[in-house]
Amino acid sequence: MKEASHDYVLKALIVVVLGLSAIVLTLGGYAIILREENKRAELIIEEIRNSVLSPTVDQPEMEENPVNLPTGTQVIRETIAIPETQNFFLETFDYRRLIINSFDFLAEGSEFGYVVVEEETAFKLCVEKGLGKYFITRVGDRFGVMFLGENPLAGLYDSKTAYGIQLVSHTVSDGIAPQVMDLRSMGFPAFVYKSVTADGRTFYAAILGVFPDATTAREYSSTVDVQALQRTTGWNITDRFPRQLR
Repeated sequence: MKEASHDYVLKALIVVVLGLSAIVLTLGGYAIILREENKRAELIIEEIRNSVLSPTVDQPEMEENPVNLPTGTQVIRETIAIPETQNFFLETFDYRRLIINSFDFLAEGSEFGYVVVEEETAFKLCVEKGLGKYFITRVGDRFGVMFLGENPLAGLYDSKTAYGIQLVSHTVSDGIAPQVMDLRSMGFPAFVYKSVTADGRTFYAAILGVFPDATTAREYSSTVDVQALQRTTGWNITDRFPRQLR
């Protein structure tokens, strides 16, 4: 009897231990599940809090006619927005920066003046006219400056005739605008010139430089780095020619 009772007690203890172990494992598993659920709930709450409480960041307004062009993808506009206030200043003469800050589009029939002057006067004229209202080109040891509108410098007599070197032309401005922007970023004085033919067709020409006459334009054309121009644009410019701007 004693041996039978001992076996019974031992079996009962084993059953109790196994039962307790099962309970502990069940509770442990449940605790793990609850912990993971809490983590997920906290993440969801945090996301909701961020989306609701995060302050709205105002996006900066884009300029209508940006002038600084590092990438070569700007679309040329057919109108030039002339600012009412001065927003372009340079402390010292910087030819490359003056090219970048000059206008990049000129329509046939625009009112302009043109002068060839010394560096100091050219610099003053560019600064007086302001961002996007002039165009500058090195002409020998001086500088040719075309400016839009009235002449701001008293005693400076300007011409209403100028010439540029036409590299290529296209029926849409987007066909040449990226390459023109690339030329400007490389330090070449270039812009897009819009003209209308007698039969009503519109063309956009890539113009290099502004000069007082066709002879000066030809001289500049004969000394320009043709290989650099063609590498930058991908154009064949062997048929380039001086063209009157009016």
